[in-house]
Amino acid sequence: MWAERVASIDELSVARRLSAESGFAWLDSNRSESADGRYSFLAAWPSEEIRVEFGAKAPFAALRGVGRGTSEVNSQGPKPSEVPAWIGYIAYDAFWSAPARGQPRFDRNRAPIMLFRRYPALLAIDHEDGETWVLGDDRGAVKAFRARLERLTDRKTSVPSVGAIDVDDAATHREAIKKALDYIGMGEVYEVNVARRWSASFEGDALELWQAMRVASRVPLGMFLDGGDHAVLACTMERFIHWDAQSKTLVTRPIKGTIRREATDDGASQRLRADPKEQAEHSMIVDLMRNDLGRVAQTGTVKVDAPLIVEPFTGLYHLVSTVSCTTRPEISLEAVLEATFPPGSVTGAPKIRALEIIEELEQHPRGVYCGALGFIDHDGGLSLAVAIRTATVAEDRVCYWAGGGIVEASDPDREVAETELKARVFLDAVATLQGDART
Repeated sequence: MWAERVASIDELSVARRLSAESGFAWLDSNRSESADGRYSFLAAWPSEEIRVEFGAKAPFAALRGVGRGTSEVNSQGPKPSEVPAWIGYIAYDAFWSAPARGQPRFDRNRAPIMLFRRYPALLAIDHEDGETWVLGDDRGAVKAFRARLERLTDRKTSVPSVGAIDVDDAATHREAIKKALDYIGMGEVYEVNVARRWSASFEGDALELWQAMRVASRVPLGMFLDGGDHAVLACTMERFIHWDAQSKTLVTRPIKGTIRREATDDGASQRLRADPKEQAEHSMIVDLMRNDLGRVAQTGTVKVDAPLIVEPFTGLYHLVSTVSCTTRPEISLEAVLEATFPPGSVTGAPKIRALEIIEELEQHPRGVYCGALGFIDHDGGLSLAVAIRTATVAEDRVCYWAGGGIVEASDPDREVAETELKARVFLDAVATLQGDART
């Protein structure tokens, strides 16, 4: 990998210019209060694309051998293991692609279940050191990217139009939660994540909606991806997995447990950590993730490094734990995904039965929501976030989902309210755009 330092940029301005180019992608740390997400990356002009449609028997097989960098390396800038070679996502619906999973309830043929693009060069913004880099496979790729970037001109954007929002009925969602509680009472599942959807007609530039979402909620692991016939707008704060292909270290940071964050500290974070229901919800998922990591781990290396940490984000607090292991020498990127996908924090435990219950109780296919998004690095490692706080734009509609983990102690009314709290990033962004359109 080759690195060249360049002058500091206005990230949003450059993103707007790049967004008119083919394959535009923006991985965004947005300087939240979280320790995660040191770098932001801006990319366009991919050289390759991996696109997997629903029905593929082994979706992750398409990623075999990707991510390897070139032999030309200089010592400047970020390490190859920190820099995307491929950027993209794996939709939650990838789980249901293989016929062996059984017959899913919903038609899932409208969008790819996996999309990754190879970027020979891209921009990196280091938010710790305040430096900006062009990073690429070699000097030639960096030179070509810089030349293309310098030829771009400012692009005028307009406020997109978002129609009346249609949301899954609260009473219907409450009934789904009660059914989930019945399954828990019968011992079929200990925890299951149930979500509802907000949707509206959409016309205009999806990047401007995402910018409004960025302002509404600052997070360390955001992503905007122009998929050509669709766009993914993620304001996620949850680390799904980070796998270092060289050291074989695999880390996950599941989030489970949520409480409203007020303008002044009123002890909410302490109440969150002490809440028995939130603790139970969190602990079950930590155990699930330990089990998932154990499938690829060297014996005795799975550990919980930092349990029940309260992390602050815009409008809410979350409970977060860090689980890690060292993977066995023969383990590949494909094997890591087979062992861990979809993320346990947005499915439930036991995972397979939870997935079946989700399919029964929810009213729409999830698509990208609750899948994973991020990048494969130049060493062949993997850095993925959970696709929560995520909207998709396709076929002139925007859709957004929010859900929560249901356990035996869950109160349906409280769970409905939690989905509405989590939807604020989208609803506040839409309100901002509608206000801008009137001025």
